[in-house]
Amino acid sequence: MSHLVRNADGDELLFIHQGSADLYCDYGHLEVSDGDYVLIPRSTNWRLEPHSPMFLLMIENTGAAYALPDKGIVGQHAVFDPAVLEPPAINAKFKAQYSENQTQVQLKRGGKVNVITYPFNPLDAIGWHGDLSVLRLNWRDIRPLMSHRYHLPPSAHTTFVGNGFVVCTFVPRPIETDPGALKVPFYHNNDDYDEVLFYHAGDFFSRDNIEAGMMTFHPAGFTHGPHPKAFQAGREAKKTFTDEVAVMIDTRNALHHSPEAANVENNQYVYSWKTGK
Repeated sequence: MSHLVRNADGDELLFIHQGSADLYCDYGHLEVSDGDYVLIPRSTNWRLEPHSPMFLLMIENTGAAYALPDKGIVGQHAVFDPAVLEPPAINAKFKAQYSENQTQVQLKRGGKVNVITYPFNPLDAIGWHGDLSVLRLNWRDIRPLMSHRYHLPPSAHTTFVGNGFVVCTFVPRPIETDPGALKVPFYHNNDDYDEVLFYHAGDFFSRDNIEAGMMTFHPAGFTHGPHPKAFQAGREAKKTFTDEVAVMIDTRNALHHSPEAANVENNQYVYSWKTGK
């Protein structure tokens, strides 16, 4: 028996941290791999066939659809060209999985999961038309906004806009070269937003003792910024390029972590701003 999932509560955004897979959905087949964002509109049937073990970050946009940010005077082709957004295709792989096999769909609605059983595989489209689709975007196609004189705020790196939150992507870029420019993020409060950072790859130049696959949480009102070693390195301007890749989620509403997250928390992280740590 085949199994699919469908979220009727909102859009889903996957970020592939590790691994690769064939994704099958109502719109066809799509190959996904590390560094891909995969945007899945609400009520889409989908499943993954992994080629290897996968590590995913999923961001659910409950009660709303994802949108691209308003890019203002820099124009719609800034940050990434919408032409790089790749939809699924009804190709040979998709047609090969047509079947009359019994298929279960786990449907999420109202925070509860219901099971619908079909006597056939409902991923049987032969075509579709319109502008609603699953879409793929890889971080390597993102061209960050930069200034040699000023460290731009995180909002300049917004990739997707959700319901009361934004998803930003930090990608490799040259470091500011003006002698008076701050080379690392400034110290600040999150006055309006809770902030979550997921570290995907590279050298996380504003953090110490952070590795790929880790996640940090800075709630609103919590003053933070570069760790002491990173701040000193930024002042000395030893680096001319940052190669970090990270996903940031800024939410207007307060976030609450699950017991599972609490079980893997590094409760010493709050002390990482101490000199010498």
